[in-house]
This record gives sequence, C-alpha cells and structure tokens, in this order.
Amino acid sequence: MLTVVPVSAQLPLSLQNLVVENVAVGECAFRPAPPPPSQHQAVSPAGSAPSSSSTRPACYFTPPNRTVCFRGIETKRFQAGGKFNLTRWLILCDWPLRSFDPLVLSRLVPRIERLAVTGRVLQRLAHDFPALPYLRMVNITGTRLNHTGVNAFYELERLQVLNLRGNELEQIQPYRFRSGHVEVYLQGNLWNCTNDMIWLLKEQSRQYVDKPTLVCKDWKYTGRPVMTAMEYKRVVRESCLHEEIWNCSCHVSYLRLSENGLSFHPMIMVNCSDRGFYQLPQYLPGNTTVLHIARNKLQSVDSLTTNEHYQSVQDIYLDENRITTIDILEDTIWLDNFRILSLRGNRLNRIRVYSVEHAIERNPGVGKLYLSNNPWRCGCRFAIRFQRFLRKHESLVADSRNITCYFINDDDGRKQYLPVLTVTPNDICRPSEHNTAAFYNTLSIIFASLIVLIFTKLAYDYYHYRKYGKLPWLIMKMP
Repeated sequence: MLTVVPVSAQLPLSLQNLVVENVAVGECAFRPAPPPPSQHQAVSPAGSAPSSSSTRPACYFTPPNRTVCFRGIETKRFQAGGKFNLTRWLILCDWPLRSFDPLVLSRLVPRIERLAVTGRVLQRLAHDFPALPYLRMVNITGTRLNHTGVNAFYELERLQVLNLRGNELEQIQPYRFRSGHVEVYLQGNLWNCTNDMIWLLKEQSRQYVDKPTLVCKDWKYTGRPVMTAMEYKRVVRESCLHEEIWNCSCHVSYLRLSENGLSFHPMIMVNCSDRGFYQLPQYLPGNTTVLHIARNKLQSVDSLTTNEHYQSVQDIYLDENRITTIDILEDTIWLDNFRILSLRGNRLNRIRVYSVEHAIERNPGVGKLYLSNNPWRCGCRFAIRFQRFLRKHESLVADSRNITCYFINDDDGRKQYLPVLTVTPNDICRPSEHNTAAFYNTLSIIFASLIVLIFTKLAYDYYHYRKYGKLPWLIMKMP
C-alpha cells in the first residue's frame, strides 16, 4: 500500500492563496506626482489622455546612497554623473517593459549593493546578471516573471539574498551560485506541480528558505503544498518500479484532503497501455484509481474481482484487447462501484444485460461505459434487450450510437452489420423466433396482470376482514 504522508503543521491546507510577505516594496507606494507642464506644454483637459510626461521615467536620489525610479530608469541622469554615481541601493518601481536587462546595471550602477524590481508588466529577464562584485541582495517581486535560468544569478559573487516572491514562476531547477550560501525566497508563485521539482526534497542546504510554504497553483494540485505533492510523486515513482509494472508509467492525478484535514489521500493513475500484458498485473500502487491498459493481449478481467489491488480502481480502460466475456463481474463489489469502464475493440459478442443494468442502478457514481467496436451478435432476444438497455442508458453508454451487431445473411452467408439502436425484430428475427418472442412477451404480460390482480384481491380481503371481521367467501366454504 502507498504510504500516506502526514501533513506538517507548517504546511498550508487552504485552497486559497497564501498572503505573501515582503512582496510590496515600501518605496514604491509613494508614487510621485507628474512634473508640472512647462510654458511650452499645453495642460491636458479633464478626461483626456495623460500627457507623455506622466509616463516618462522619474528617478529620485535619497542620501546617502538610495535611488528610487518609477516607470523605468532615467539613463541620462546616471550617465551625467553627480549624486546618482553614489547609488548603492536601486529600487525600480512600476517597471514598464516586458523584459528587464540586468546588463544595464554594470554600466549605470557598477557599485550597486541592493536591487529591487517590481511591476506587473515585467515577464522575463533579457540576460543573466553580469558580474557585479558588490551586489548582495536581489529582490524581484510582484511581477509576472515566469522563467529564470539556472545561471541567472551565477556571476553574483557576493549574493546573499534572492527574493523572488509573488511572481508567476511555474517551475525552477536548482540555481547555481558562486557565493557560499544564498537565501532564496519563492513563496507566492504559480507553481505547476505536474512538473518535476522532486529535487526540492533532496535539497538539504536550507538554501530555499520558505520551501515548506510553497503551494501548487496548477489545476490538478491547486492549494496543495508543493513539498507534499513532490513527496507523493517520489513514492509513486518508486512504487512503479515493481516487477509487475516496471515498464508502466505512474502519476499522482490528484491529492484529496482527508476529512480531519491532517493528511492527504493520493489518487494514482497507472498507464500500462501497449506493454504486451497477457493478464492484468497482479500489483498496483496503493490508491490507484485509474488504470490504462489498452492495446495489450488480455483475455480475462478476473483480477477485478479477486485481487485486492483493484479495490480502489474506479476507471479502467481495457480497449483493444482480446476479452470475450465480463460475466464474472456479475454481482461484484467492483461493478457496483466503478466510474468508467471502457471495453472498446475487444471480442465481446454478448453480455448479461440485466446484470450490467442492475449494477448501474445500484451505482451512484457511475460515469461512462464504452462498448463499441465489439462483434456483438444480433441474436433475436439479445439484440432487443441490448437495444432497450442502450436506449434507457444512452447518456451513460457514451458510444451507444456507434455500437453495431451482426447476423449471417442467409443469401450469401456473409456477416451483415446493423446499428443496435435502430435494429428491428424484422431485421434479425426469423418468423419462428419472432412469433416465439411475441408469444413470450404476451405470456409475460398475462402473468404480470394476474399477479397484480391477486395482490389487489388480497389487499381487498384484508381490508374487509379488518373492518367487518368476516373472512372471504371462499375461505368460509372450505371444509
């Protein structure tokens, strides 16, 4: 069985986004007013578009060494020298471009020690950071940055803190650093846990400081802790090395939170299609809910009823195998609890219609049943029952319109195929069979009517006895 990984008290269980700390750069909250128009500039009337001066870069130097720039960098001020040459801490607010090129830093602020960049337009770094011998802290937060290379910060020899919180990173590989130890902060990104970040489990340096708080944002694992998702992926990967399924692939398709909120229950998908199986594998990872085993050489589905590893399997895809019957599933727990059963392209010619129908009626979670591309036999009684079943459950039998059956043409001995939903007794029943079927149908109606009449008479006699205390006339005449 797959080990259930407990949830640490530090790991968030909420499906809502976490509050991301230290993303907002305080200096960017005080936006400067646009400069007053010069004598040669016309003032924009109310309601018109702002003048170009309100969108130009504006930089402000604060002694002793801090510069805050809005909407870009005023390169002319830095190139002109003066107080801007003293800049050691550069804060870039509302960065207006989709990309930021770190190469400009070595030209404008070669002695920079701290850098902060924010702005919802920024999506990528144009180049890796160059060698900036004094740069110790890089803070790129609150942007739409979605990718960084492993060497993006490699040349920063004195880097101590890398803050990438609150961006749109979906996946990263371990960064390469020259400096001895760098604290990396990654909280609040859009982590796609369907990707492989198992390396975070093996990372022992504690360099990635807030990794226990990282949360998945992809559709499959939304709100689940990244570390928990990666731990399950690791366990499932190891389970998939079992000799029975070593050539199959295994994936965690979903992590369901337990009722007490203290652990997760994984839902595992195993894909063994096109692997040459002659029988269903005798081993599956615990909590396997979906099994793809199409295009093999299976002839039997016995393991669904006898093997405990299949108790949790709800969706099974058995397409294009050699299965000739599923009668063994009649009145089984598995058939009463399945969600998807796909049997397309096998060798089925008959099924026990009443058994499948009863199972569907008892099964509240049934989703889809696929039965097309099988050599269904157009026997008179079976085809009519099968047709009634398909019409009644057309929404569940997803491929019902594509299901055909065949009969042997008396004239040339060839197989003739007809859609089951449109077949009529005249198409498939010989006159004797047709009359026999009609006779049995009439007899069934007569017997049903008699049963109803008998129960009605019993109910009347019971009521008459309770009210008047008299037994039925027939009972009174009996010796």
